[in-house]
This record gives sequence, C-alpha cells and structure tokens, in this order.
Amino acid sequence: MKGFKEMEKAEWVYQKAIENSKCAFARHEAIFDGKGKMVDYAFLDINPSFEEITGLKKEEVVGKWFVRDIAQDTKDARSWVKKYSEVVGGSRQIEFEEYSREFRKDFTIKVYPVGEKEFVTLFLDVTFEKKFHEIAKYFRDNMGNRMDYNEVTKYVCQLSGAEYTAFNLYDDDGTFTTVALCGINKKIQAILEKAGIIVEGRKWEPDPVREEKIKDKEIAFFPNLRELVGSVLPQEVVFLLEKTMGLGSVAVAKIKKDETTFGDFTLFFKEKATFKNEKLFLLYLSQLGLFIEKSRLEQSLKRSQNQFYTLAEYAPIGFVSCNTKGEITYANKKLLEILGSPSLEETKKINLLTFPKLKVAGFSSKLKESMNRNRLLVHEIEYTSLWGKHSWLRVYFTPTQENNRVVGINVVVDDITKTKEDEEKLVEKAQRDFLTRAYNRYALETLLSDYLLEAKEKTMVSCIAVVDIDAFKKINDTYGHRAGDTVLKSLAARIKQELRGKDLLIRTGGDEFLVYFHDIQSGENALNRIEQLFHKISSRYRFDDLLKDKHVELDVRCSIGAVMFPRDGETVEVLMAKADELLYEIKAAGKGAYQLAL
Repeated sequence: MKGFKEMEKAEWVYQKAIENSKCAFARHEAIFDGKGKMVDYAFLDINPSFEEITGLKKEEVVGKWFVRDIAQDTKDARSWVKKYSEVVGGSRQIEFEEYSREFRKDFTIKVYPVGEKEFVTLFLDVTFEKKFHEIAKYFRDNMGNRMDYNEVTKYVCQLSGAEYTAFNLYDDDGTFTTVALCGINKKIQAILEKAGIIVEGRKWEPDPVREEKIKDKEIAFFPNLRELVGSVLPQEVVFLLEKTMGLGSVAVAKIKKDETTFGDFTLFFKEKATFKNEKLFLLYLSQLGLFIEKSRLEQSLKRSQNQFYTLAEYAPIGFVSCNTKGEITYANKKLLEILGSPSLEETKKINLLTFPKLKVAGFSSKLKESMNRNRLLVHEIEYTSLWGKHSWLRVYFTPTQENNRVVGINVVVDDITKTKEDEEKLVEKAQRDFLTRAYNRYALETLLSDYLLEAKEKTMVSCIAVVDIDAFKKINDTYGHRAGDTVLKSLAARIKQELRGKDLLIRTGGDEFLVYFHDIQSGENALNRIEQLFHKISSRYRFDDLLKDKHVELDVRCSIGAVMFPRDGETVEVLMAKADELLYEIKAAGKGAYQLAL
C-alpha cells in the first residue's frame, strides 16, 4: 500500500511539474487513415502554459482531433501533422521553428515520440523575440524617413491577430485621417463605394461619442462594430459590413508618446477570434509613438544611433552592439543583468570576437559569420560570464550597414535559462522509473543509443551488464510487494553508488536492470567493476514485513551477464540479447553468479 502511495505521489509531482512549467506541453495520439498514413492527431493532455500561448482550453481540446475538430485554418493544421509524422513510431526527436497562421505566433517546437502512436510536444513562444527584432530594425532603418503607413499597419495585423486594420492619424483640430487599411478586399471595397463611403484617405470630423468611449484606455474593446461607430455610418451599411466581413469584436488601440496621442489603430476581428500578443503589441505602439515623434522632428536614427539605444535601454531583452573588430559600443541594462556585469565600462572590456569563453560557446564564430555574410543569424549558447553568471541564451545577430558596407553588429540576447531548465526537467521525468528513479526503457533508444554512438565515434570501449534478482517472486510472495519494492529501490541505490559521470542505470523489467559503463577502456576493468557491483548488490537487505509486523533482514542474491562494446556488438539490441543469453546460462547453472562474455 505504501509503495502504491509513493507511486501516486511521484505521479502527482510529475503532473505538478508539467502544470507549473513555463514551457508549453502537450501530449498527442497520432490518427492514421486506412493506408497507415498519419492524417491528424488527438489531444491527450495539455498544461496551463499551452493554454496561455495558444488560447486553447484543456476542456475544449482533450479527446478531440486537431484538423477535424479544432483548427480553423485546415491547410496550416495539415502542415503541422506532416511535421509531427516524422517522429511517430520512431525513436528520434525533432526540433524546428514554425509560424502558425492559426495562432499568429512564431514557435520553437521540440517533438518526442512516446511509444508507437503517441508523442509529446514542447512549445516555446518566440514571437516576442522575432517581432521585436524585426520591428526594432524597421524603426532603426526608417527613422526620419517618410513613414510607410501600409507597412506599419501590416505589422499591427500580424501582431494582434486582427483580420482588418485601419490606421488613423490625429490632427490638431480634433479630426483624424485614415491613412492606411490592411486586409480590405475588393468585395468589401465595393460595398463601401456603393454606399458612397471612402475610408482610406478620408478625414473624419471630431466624434465626441467615439472619443468618450476610448478615453483613458490604451486599448478599448467593443463586442461589435455597431458599438464603436454609433451613428457615424448608416446602420444598414454597418450590418452589411459585419455580415460580409464575418466580424466579431472590434478594438481601438492608441498611439502615444508620454501625454501626446498621435493616432490609433481600429482592429477588426473575425468571429470567435481573440486579441494576440498584447504585451508585444503595446511595446510596438510605444515605439511607434516614439517613431512618429522623432520623424516629425526629423531626428534620424541613421545619423544618431543613440536614439535607437534609448529605445533598447529599457527593453525586456538584452541588447549589445559592436564594431567589425568586436569592440562593444553599447550594451543595455538588461544585458548587464543577464551577464551579472557590474557596469557598462567593465562589459566594454570584453572583445566579442576574441574573448575565450565566447569563442568556446560558439558566439564569436556566429558573430563573425553574420558580419562576413551580411545576414541575420540565430544561435543558442550555454554560457558562464566573466562574473560567474551561468545562463542559457538565445542570441540574434543583425549586421548594421553604412553605404552598403557592414560596419558592425546589433545583437539581441534573450535569457532562456528558466525555459531550458523546465524543458530538461520534463524530459528527465518522462525517462525516469517512478519506483527506483533509474531510467526507464525509453532511455534504451535515446540516452544509451547516443552514448554508444559517441563511443563508436571516439573508439571507446564500453560495457553493458544485465542484472537480475534471483528468486524475486519468492520475496514478493513471502513478504508482500512492498518488501519487493523496498529491495528494488535499495538495489538501484547501491548500483548508483558505483556509477560515474556517463554511466547509466536502466530498469528494463520488473526485477531486471541494465547497467552501462561508458568508456571502461578494457575487459579487465569491466570485469573488476562487475565483480565489485556483484558483491555490492548480492548482500543483506533490511525491510519491514507488514504481514508479520516485524523487521526482516534477507540475503538477496543476483545474477549478472555482461558484454563488451564494440567487441560483442554495436547496437543496443544485439548487446542486450547477448547479455541476456549469458544471464540465462548463469540461471541454468544455479544462479548467484556473474560472467563477462569471453
């Protein structure tokens, strides 16, 4: 009973880890057609982070098929099915970046197979980083130039998830002009023209009712178009537009800098669609307000990058600039925080091209490649700074140019340490046996296969030993399964004491374990380790006999069959089969012994 409760507790801990992770988690089952082709997938479970970044609720999706029941954009949905089909039924994992038209977000996705039909997906929402970089680059490159209203409005549609957007600029007399429209097709344009309504380029008279509705709000939301326009447009035209455009909610987002309002975006959403990326959208509005202000004052970022650095100084992600020699010209406060640096002056002492730690992490080579090839690059590094701050970082390199010549690099640095830790914990828990905390059979196809591949590439000698507890059924029958569980946990703990860095303990069956010694170097070393292991685990075990309410000390004997890599085989399957054969021979000869293949 206690063992069962411990398993329940372990399961509860596992579920809490998934629920509290910032990394979005979903478990799926593949759906196949009559020819065995994967055509869809069902949701088995999702965590709150998945709900947050997709807007899909657990009760609405679990048990349902994505393409058939959930997705609105079936073409986009089928492209995800095609990606996922690469791992189903196999042993390899994949990682890729993808833009989802369904959710208007950019994701980095890792996919892991679980058995024959199931798989797990881990999502990271990288929309913020990608769009922040894209938007910052647009503002930097165009500051002081005539604003491209259509381009600015296009960004708004992409960020917010709106189907249609109108860009309105305010005049000093209280009127405002619609300077750009996004998403308006010919059919909608025809309805407006038939009603004698010109929207793009139109100057609208002051509307106190509209102003009162959106006053003191960064973003004002309305259930429908009628609530916003009131009597400004004929009601029959409004109803026709709502029907033709399939409109749901409407929002008005103001463009401001300090206390000055320059204009707004009117956002039109399809029925059941929701607002996306609100934090990034608000950041975009604030920078657009600054962009408009600086453009109106003709202060060009092309002549003075200090204005752009002012934008970056309080950005939620790190930012650093350097020249072609690798010398740092600027770093914002967030970057200093990520590195644990005491000051900008100390940070500037580091050369991004020659600093040894950056070279080892691969940062310097990517920086140089970005300069030489004049292209945007993205790279992930595990890095310990000069000041001892250890982090996982996602880094975006963007060349800066003058007169068509690269003169430096802007680098956006995102601290993804927490995300990495959460992801690794989920993967670790998925591969662990709840009772003994040894790895489960899934590790045979992942960790063990990877270690054997490394051993082959580096011409290492390794050893695989299969361990079996003699007469384990008798222990369970005599003293109960709780006693058996205690023996299993104690045996696993003793084995772990004998393991080194890349050695592995894998529970392959009820009372059977696989022990892998990585880079054992020779058969003599392997035999010594196996002999030491045998005497460690074939000894006295203490546990409580609940049936008789007393403490029991029991001599437990084990049998071990072991083989060498690559001498006895180069795959997990072949090596385990040969080790099992030796184990069978030991059992047939009387048990309680160990043997290394000759």
